[in-house]
Amino acid sequence: MMLFGRSQKNGKNDQSAGEDQPAPAAPAVMRRALLVVDGSQPSQDAAQFAVGLAANLSCELLAAFVIDVAVMDYLMQMRIFVKEEREEFEEDLERKGRRVLIHVQDAGAKAGVEVETIMCKGRFHQSILQLVAERKVDAIIICGWKDSSVQKDLSSVERQLVLDQADCPVIVVKRQHEREGVKIRAQG
Repeated sequence: MMLFGRSQKNGKNDQSAGEDQPAPAAPAVMRRALLVVDGSQPSQDAAQFAVGLAANLSCELLAAFVIDVAVMDYLMQMRIFVKEEREEFEEDLERKGRRVLIHVQDAGAKAGVEVETIMCKGRFHQSILQLVAERKVDAIIICGWKDSSVQKDLSSVERQLVLDQADCPVIVVKRQHEREGVKIRAQG
């Protein structure tokens, strides 16, 4: 039987008598995780989860904030934004993104985890999937969202696209009261 890199028979290491060789290292479960943050409370919950996970697994943690310029372009086309409003909104998002990423770095430092931060501009799901490919990410950590908002909320649609199109595992972190609500509905 193979158990985390050690061949075992009857509970003993399968090594020749007298050999004093170290057993092979356990395979890495997760070497690099990508946390996607947006500054919302669910995103902050996902950040806490990601920092704890990175600390426990001793893996690298990347944190990304995406400025979805495609949504802003759409809002301009729909005449919801004029050019000046779009530029101001983008600058506001950049400031917010820097604050959020610094917060994640600080949380990581408290847990002994170094967090590399990344600010992206582009379509949300495409930016995330590109980071996954470029940085050889083993898992994506993202905050949860409600099914009821998927039809109304463009950010929910973009999160769903990440979930559907990612080639690596995607960990969706739900808030505590959402997890409890699911249990209550399942029991009732």
